[in-house]
Amino acid sequence: MTEFDIKVFESLRNLGVDFSAKDLRLGAAVSGGADSVCLLLSLCSLSREYGFKIFVVNVNHNLRASEETDGDSAFVKALCDKLSGNGVDVEFIGKVIPRGKLESIAVERGGGIEDAARAERYKIFESEIEANFLDFLCLAHNQNDVLETALMRFLQGSFTETYAIAARRGKFLRPLLGISRAEIEEYLRVSGQSWCTDSTNADDSYLRNNIRLNLLPLLDAKFPGWKSGVLSGLGKSAMDGELIELAVEKAFKETQMHNDSVLIPLSLLKGISSAVKVRLLYKACNQICGEQRIPFAFIKDVCRALEGGSFARKVYKNIEICCKNDHIIVKKSVKNQTDFTFSVIIEEDGKYEFEFGSLELKSALDGKVLLFLNENLLASNLTLPVLVRSAILTDEVECKDGTMKKLLDVFSDWHVPESERGHIPVVQELSSKNQRICCILGSILGFDNWIVR
Repeated sequence: MTEFDIKVFESLRNLGVDFSAKDLRLGAAVSGGADSVCLLLSLCSLSREYGFKIFVVNVNHNLRASEETDGDSAFVKALCDKLSGNGVDVEFIGKVIPRGKLESIAVERGGGIEDAARAERYKIFESEIEANFLDFLCLAHNQNDVLETALMRFLQGSFTETYAIAARRGKFLRPLLGISRAEIEEYLRVSGQSWCTDSTNADDSYLRNNIRLNLLPLLDAKFPGWKSGVLSGLGKSAMDGELIELAVEKAFKETQMHNDSVLIPLSLLKGISSAVKVRLLYKACNQICGEQRIPFAFIKDVCRALEGGSFARKVYKNIEICCKNDHIIVKKSVKNQTDFTFSVIIEEDGKYEFEFGSLELKSALDGKVLLFLNENLLASNLTLPVLVRSAILTDEVECKDGTMKKLLDVFSDWHVPESERGHIPVVQELSSKNQRICCILGSILGFDNWIVR
């Protein structure tokens, strides 16, 4: 075994794998990329030493051209056949998700394609663990994935204690988390083993790819030692997260489930810290409507209304939060798409409440109007009156170079699911030439804002 294989061995043993056990059955999720191919080769090296069987699970998501996705699966199968011929007990399990299914799941879940793909992939993994009596299924996330995820979540405004990728979750193991991508590629080069490259990895319109292709090289060049700093910070945040999670779980026991709703006593919310309060509201929302991305601005708006003593009904997509009989009630909100169409003209300074949050307009000394979204300054060059309304996909907005771009293309670039596009408001300047759109408020759903300067 190489030094690399010993690292993987020690990691697996620390995660609970007993290599002395009879009939040990380990699974490996292998896509054909460098990380998963490296994982498979290292497991095969350990298998030669300890004699366990390896079950390779390959999932064809059918999100790229058929020749590419089918080619990746064929590559993995051929590699398994080759390894089997070299004395390793390897079984290939190929699963294909029908083309178009993930798009439908994304609409149902109210999330993106990547979220749908992950959910469906893990359903397949769990099914294969059960069907093949696997002791564990190994995943190929590595140290670079940890760093990219930390930066991605930070840029999206997520909680700091949720950055870490768990090394073990039930029967899922990630033995490569302490190994860098550079070590992985070196291992493959020394082994003379090729791998597949996903063509979408070069598309930096995806946030993770943008971080990998643009931000990480900059940090490596300008900030030596940043990786160890981030990893150390993640460890500290994880410890803080354990304490906060215990407090949230304790508070949640004092809530009530009733008719597909969660009832939270107002007295409970007044007696806990802001950190626990926010996470308790998130937990209640997820309890009712499943795991989905909920903008922090929405939860913050609820907390602000509670603190101000003027709570009103708040709605985000299929979640409704209201106040009744000394309780905050979190429940499902059933709406038709037409319910999200709105149009409001604002003619003077002031603070205006919408279901997506608050907009405030303040006149500056130069006669221009400042626009704030949930107390954050967005634009400083508006002229009243403005129209706040639902986006129409045929709308056009001005780019930096003066050209015009359709909102449909903007939302496509941001990877906004079709089911969410009607929820994003725009601000239109009625006194300007052609009544230009001056703002697209994507941040209410966790996307970018488009501000015309």
